[in-house]
Amino acid sequence: MSQTQFRPRAARQAVAALSFRTGLDPTNSQSLRTRLGQAGKSIAFLFAGVLLSGTPSWSAQADRNSPTDEQVAAAVVATERLLNQGRVGEALAIIRPVAEARPDSNQATFSMGLAALATGDAAVQRGIRPGKPPAKEHFDLAIRSFRGILVKEPDNLRVRLELARGLFSRGRCVEPPGNLIKHMLGDDCWAAEQHFLRVLGAKVPPQVIVNVRRFIQICRARKRASGTLSLALAPDSNVNTSTSAQTVDIFGLPFQLDDDARAKSGIGVVGTLTTEIQRPLPQLKWFPGAATRLRVGGLVYRREYSGGQFDDHNYGVYAGPRFLSNRGHFSALFQADTRGVNGRPYSRQYGLQFEGLRLVLPRVWAGGSVELSRQTALGTDGPIGGAGFSWNSQAFVNYTILPSLTMRFMGGSGRENTDRASTRHRSNWVGIMGTYDLPLGFSVVGAQQLFLTRFEQPLALFGPEPPNTRLWFSRLQFYNRLLQIGGFSPSISFIREDRKANLTIYSYERYRAEGGFVRVF
Repeated sequence: MSQTQFRPRAARQAVAALSFRTGLDPTNSQSLRTRLGQAGKSIAFLFAGVLLSGTPSWSAQADRNSPTDEQVAAAVVATERLLNQGRVGEALAIIRPVAEARPDSNQATFSMGLAALATGDAAVQRGIRPGKPPAKEHFDLAIRSFRGILVKEPDNLRVRLELARGLFSRGRCVEPPGNLIKHMLGDDCWAAEQHFLRVLGAKVPPQVIVNVRRFIQICRARKRASGTLSLALAPDSNVNTSTSAQTVDIFGLPFQLDDDARAKSGIGVVGTLTTEIQRPLPQLKWFPGAATRLRVGGLVYRREYSGGQFDDHNYGVYAGPRFLSNRGHFSALFQADTRGVNGRPYSRQYGLQFEGLRLVLPRVWAGGSVELSRQTALGTDGPIGGAGFSWNSQAFVNYTILPSLTMRFMGGSGRENTDRASTRHRSNWVGIMGTYDLPLGFSVVGAQQLFLTRFEQPLALFGPEPPNTRLWFSRLQFYNRLLQIGGFSPSISFIREDRKANLTIYSYERYRAEGGFVRVF
């Protein structure tokens, strides 16, 4: 089924199927069943009756005497019974004061989230918009409850699934986005998609996989814009990517390097802005099971240092069709960009780029891109010669080991071919990256890449052999999901580059730190 066939009614049916046919146990389900056996159903119903009568009320006595574990278990049972009967408002009235009096109980918090989510869904069915009271307050409570549990238990699959469902409902993901700027930076539907993708990385029943994939398809078909914005201070031990050696060999003789040719440290400002607009296109008969979108986007990258001689920049635009299915997407784009390195123009290019992503197995996504371009070298006085044929390719496999742990294995190769003979080269690279959500809200991202580059022309001054380099690139990033400002969390990254070469002039070490913000979901 293509994304264009989804309708609100079908989406609500998918929500119901996901909610009631998951086959997953709620938070700490084994512990819950044990306590329920001790408490007994009679205590559960008695407790429910007492709360409904209003005397005594746990919300009134929470400060003096919090509910016991047995009373919490009884309230959970009463809540589940009322939810099964469709009495969602009564269920929330029972569990909310108990959960607020016992914030340490994930059982109570989870049940409160379920009741709040069901109450919000009921309000929407009565015609209330998800973004308006009282539906919004109920969805906010549900999402806040589920996120609180995930901070402590990032591997809890059922909680992540319900959080994704709550974000999907609050975000009205079956409708076009109302606020394009918010949608571009990452709204509820974007967050819901990220959580649904992580659910696919766990052992879940086949029906859940089918429903989750439908939700992902709806979110991607809804997408009308995307973007990133980053701005960071970047202390750098080697802003000019130069060697730290004191001397180099020229014609076999050692020569002292000038200070301007050696590594320099500094503090820079790094900024990246990407934007993309997507618009629906008529469905093509060659892709009957896919929705078609027109993608138009751009990139602005700047790295600024005092003086300007070490600044870098990259400006690019692209446009083309995108084909979406329930297993992935494929794009064919025309792209063009211009680059500058160390404060000087470096190159400009235009060409075609093909990229795609596909779900291979429930836990495995595979994708990649191929870029074919006409590239022209630039100097301070303009173009250097004519355009040459350059290409670049990469492939990756994402493997979700746990809902909280994702690994990416990647590699690629390419060639830069221009009339600037000194920069013509071939390169190959491999890498691995992991993202891990830790307890207490912390997340860590680590990456290690190896780049092998072989230049095609020797440098006569330094010997008969062309330069060959081996670059190790390491990155470690930390942030805390509890610390959020408008959905963004402050982050700190540490970066190390270590390049070895057969020519001393090409070898260097570089250490950087970047502080900024990342979008969290």
